[in-house]
Amino acid sequence: MSKTTRRHPGGEAGTPAEVVLSIDADCPECGWPERTFTLPQAVFGCPQCAYTSTERGA
Repeated sequence: MSKTTRRHPGGEAGTPAEVVLSIDADCPECGWPERTFTLPQAVFGCPQCAYTSTERGA
């Protein structure tokens, strides 16, 4: 597969775009009833506080 050089809304064509998923689980830091999971970095976070973690249960 050849790499293309055209611009793409999700980033440079041929590179993965960032995807943020919403998870129905309480934030372990502030108790907010929703967490996020960002790909391709594989980082869990919280939309209300500065919480981040690479571990699912943390």
